[in-house]
Amino acid sequence: METTMNEEAQVQYINFTVGDQFFALRIEEVHEIIRMIPVTTVPFGSPEIRGFGSLYGKVVSVVSLRVLLGMPDREDDASTRIIVVPYKGGYVPLIVDTVDSVVTYDRFEEPAEEHKRFMTGVFREIGHAPDHTAGILNLDVLLGMLTSLGE
Repeated sequence: METTMNEEAQVQYINFTVGDQFFALRIEEVHEIIRMIPVTTVPFGSPEIRGFGSLYGKVVSVVSLRVLLGMPDREDDASTRIIVVPYKGGYVPLIVDTVDSVVTYDRFEEPAEEHKRFMTGVFREIGHAPDHTAGILNLDVLLGMLTSLGE
């Protein structure tokens, strides 16, 4: 089912890449975007957790969104960013390859079967802009998967 210029289409999104894929989060779901921070790796940890870093004076787990989405990790470079999202009373830093722009999508559709096979429920919807298509992430499902990995 496809929707076009409705109230939701006026919502702004942070557009970013992981690998060659475009993803987006609603702007109100993003606390801050920062450059990569020093991360201390932990041996034998979950592969999605790159390690621990200091954020807002607290030690937090730094999550590789690449690995969480089933892609191979890569070396950080000058374009690597961290998108800090609020979750369960704290903040989760998500490593992404690049942060592209703030965008308003002009139409949305339900995730196709290939997106559903990727990871059930990870995409709220697929947003279409004139120059690209992006998977709108569902943070509750995505970060819920992360917390269930540690149980």
